[in-house]
Amino acid sequence: MLPAHYSVIRRDVKHARLRVHEDGSVQLFVPLAFSDEEIEKLLEAKAQWIVSKQLVFAKKEKIKLRRNEILLFGNRYAYFYSSKYKNKVVVNHESKTIQSQRDLLDAMVQEKWLKSVARKYFLSRTETLSEALLLPYNKLFIRSQKRKWGNCSKEKNISINWRLIKAPEFVIDYVIIHELCHTVIMKHNAHFYTLLRSHCPNCEAAQTWLDKYGNSL
Repeated sequence: MLPAHYSVIRRDVKHARLRVHEDGSVQLFVPLAFSDEEIEKLLEAKAQWIVSKQLVFAKKEKIKLRRNEILLFGNRYAYFYSSKYKNKVVVNHESKTIQSQRDLLDAMVQEKWLKSVARKYFLSRTETLSEALLLPYNKLFIRSQKRKWGNCSKEKNISINWRLIKAPEFVIDYVIIHELCHTVIMKHNAHFYTLLRSHCPNCEAAQTWLDKYGNSL
């Protein structure tokens, strides 16, 4: 049985490739000489894989924001223009408001500001957790990875995705601790997860949050 929503794109490529999107639609990229019969056979052979991917996306949820809201630390903050704050952004964590003369509702302006917030917070939090857990690292980089929340190199350099600044603090801690644990054990084996759970008991809850809402960050 073929997927309900799929499209076929013929290209000058050697091998066919499938892509399942968040809306459940399926794209199939095939060589120019691929026949309709070959396409149907391939889709039928991959039907179970397609359904599994669609189910993963179906479990994800979007965090819906109003026009004047900004996602920060897992909470919705209401943005208000204020000529009083020309050169700074004032964040009130109690009232969940952000005031500034900067147009933080502009996507590029907001991203630049969030990156600066992420850099400051991640640097401080990583240093704190590193010292508390006795897991030293070399350098910290703030990245814009599309598919990764964090990374640790063999040189013990840690990278954290700036978009995590939109996630709750316990989720941010989880990603940082995850990468700090990689300074000791690089592989995702049983020893690694034992170490991770010892330092981050709520790691499963944090990963569940990312699986569910990560596409909103």
